[in-house]
Amino acid sequence: MKLNLFLLLLLTGLVPVAVLRTVLHKYDLIMTGATWPVAQNYCRVTYNDLATVISDTDWLRVKKLTADKNLAKNAWVGLYNDVNSWRWSLNDLPLKNVTYTCWSSGDPNNLGGNEACVMIGGTNACFDAPCIHPKHFICYNANFSGAARFIGITIPLSWPQAQAYCREHYTDLASALNSSDQNMLGQVRNIQGDSWIGLYRDSWKWTDGTITSNLPWASGQPDNRYGNENCAMVYNGVFYDTDCNNLFSFFCHSIYTMWSQTARLQVKSDGSVFDPTVQSFILEQMKKKLKEHGMLENTTVTWRVQPDGNIFKKKKDDL
Repeated sequence: MKLNLFLLLLLTGLVPVAVLRTVLHKYDLIMTGATWPVAQNYCRVTYNDLATVISDTDWLRVKKLTADKNLAKNAWVGLYNDVNSWRWSLNDLPLKNVTYTCWSSGDPNNLGGNEACVMIGGTNACFDAPCIHPKHFICYNANFSGAARFIGITIPLSWPQAQAYCREHYTDLASALNSSDQNMLGQVRNIQGDSWIGLYRDSWKWTDGTITSNLPWASGQPDNRYGNENCAMVYNGVFYDTDCNNLFSFFCHSIYTMWSQTARLQVKSDGSVFDPTVQSFILEQMKKKLKEHGMLENTTVTWRVQPDGNIFKKKKDDL
C-alpha cells in the first residue's frame, strides 16, 4: 500500500472532508445574589440556562471567568438533586401517578445526601437508602398471581444490580402499588431482612437534562447536612450541596451555534484508499492530529460522501 501518513498533511486536492464543530457552553457570571430558582429563571430568560460544567474546557472557562471578575465566594451552577422524580422500575411508573405510597413516617429524607433507592424495612414500610449498599431484594414475576409473584432473593446486591437480576430472571423489581402489595412484600422482608424493591429516583443532574457521574464534589459532599440541600454551588473548582434558597452569584451559559468547515486533501495511492478500512484509518489519523492541536473537543469529523456514493475520486489526469 503506497500510502504514507505524511501525505495527510498535503491539503491540496480533491477529497472533501466535513468538519463539524460545536462549542457547547459560553459562560457569564452574574454577581448579583439570588436564590437558585430565581437564578435559573434569569438564565433561561437572558441566556440558555444555569451553567452546565462538564468538560475540562468548561472548567477552564469557568475558572477564567471567576478570576476575571474576582469572585471569591460561592456561586450557583445548574446542578440539582431531583428529589421529585420517584418512580417504580416496572413500566417506569411515576410515583406521583399512584394514589398509594408505602413511605415510613419521615421518609424519604435523603439522609447523608445520597439516598435515591428504596428498601422495605423494619416496619414493613419504605425507606430511602444509598443505592450502592448491598442488600437482599424482592423480584416480581408477572407470570404468577398473589403472594407467589413476589420472589425473595438473598444475594446481597446494590440496587442497580438487583434491578438487572430481576429483569433477567423474572420481570422486574417488586412494586407496592397498594396495601395488599405492601403486606406481601413485608412478609418476604420478615424472612430475609431489609430488601430492595423497585422504587427509585434520579439523583444529581444538570438543568439541561444531562446526567453525569464522577462529579467533583468537595470532601464529604453531598451530605444534605440540614435536610434540604438540593442545589449545588461551586467554589474553588468543586461542588457543595446547599439549600436552594440561599443567595449566591451564579453562572449562566449560552450554547454556540453549530458550524461546519470543509477541508480538501489529495493523497497518492495504488487504489487502496477505496478500501473502507483504509478510509477509516485516514480519518482516525486526522482526528489524532486535531487532538494534538487541541481542536477535537466537541468536534465531529466525518467524510463527505459524493453523489455517486464514493468518498474518493481519481483526478482526471490519472484516468
